[in-house]
Amino acid sequence: MQRTCKRTLSAFLAMLLICAYAALVPVGAQDAEPLLEITANTHRVHRNETLTLSVNTDDPVTWSSNDEGIAVVSDTGVVKGIAIGSAIITVQTKDQKRSAEFTVNVVRPSRFWRDLLEKKSILGYRYNYDGDYYYTDDVDCWQKYFGFNFIYDTIAPLYWIEYDYVRVFFTYEGKDWMVQMWKGQYGLVFYGSEIGVYNKPEGKSTASLIAHYGAATDEPDIKIGNTMYRQNARSGEYEMEYTHPYDTHWWNAGFIPGHLRRTGRCDELRTVSHITLKDEQMAALFAEGLDECGFRAVRKMEAVGNDSYYRSGKDVYLQWQDISQGVNTHVTQTVFWGGVAMNGFFLLLILGFILMLALAVVGGGAFLLFLI
Repeated sequence: MQRTCKRTLSAFLAMLLICAYAALVPVGAQDAEPLLEITANTHRVHRNETLTLSVNTDDPVTWSSNDEGIAVVSDTGVVKGIAIGSAIITVQTKDQKRSAEFTVNVVRPSRFWRDLLEKKSILGYRYNYDGDYYYTDDVDCWQKYFGFNFIYDTIAPLYWIEYDYVRVFFTYEGKDWMVQMWKGQYGLVFYGSEIGVYNKPEGKSTASLIAHYGAATDEPDIKIGNTMYRQNARSGEYEMEYTHPYDTHWWNAGFIPGHLRRTGRCDELRTVSHITLKDEQMAALFAEGLDECGFRAVRKMEAVGNDSYYRSGKDVYLQWQDISQGVNTHVTQTVFWGGVAMNGFFLLLILGFILMLALAVVGGGAFLLFLI
């Protein structure tokens, strides 16, 4: 009887161990094979060039692309970039038990100046292949020494720069602060958007032509992220053009090669921004300035829409598209004189002509004196 009880107890304990093991280890885990091993899941390839992907397996595999309009892949894992964009390349064993995915970003063809600007800053500007945009490297750029003066926007149209701007003024910690946003056409080559943060000692001349603001370069707590959209001419929808990542910035700016369909008011562009100020008080003052410019406050971030913002603590999320003719806002346009655009190029031509005329007069007078 005692021996029978021991056997029964042993069997019961063995059954408990088996049940516990079954509960902790998924069915088939003992026989499951590991996922396909890959070295990296994100890659870049220039348009019309190729890239070879690989996996660590001896089993036969198949390759496929989720968008062959962007990138195609051969049976051996050779990817060719077709158009700018992103595609998912999937590799799978023929028994369909294991697979892996690669994200392939197809970017513009390699060019010397783009390669150079991707690696280092030149005159304060750099290039991002993955986002296909030029941007300001504001960590240590020469522009910080010039800060901001209102005359900059005044003379901008002379160089065929046409943009909308919004200026937000407030006083905080004994300083006059200005956060300015721009979007529009920058000369004949680029369009884009900017956000700059500036300050100066507190004083009376806050928004006059003689007021000069310094770049807020020594404010590591101030961060800016900005995404620009452009309206599709056919669908009317706004499509993303670039995203300049959220990080410590005093000047967040990005530019796309090209020209807008119309000049003047730049509602063809829309910006969606995330700005972090030093503390809640500063963010509240900034929000009051947005109210004054015509922006509308909403109660949750999901409700942020056209020309509105949401504030949470020291963070402000805003979208800007149409505001350009309210308080502290403006539309800059090229100045015309006699039907001729007075941009920097024509000014140089006119100045050159005046100089040549003056030299001719002086030279002619000297020649007459020589004859006498």
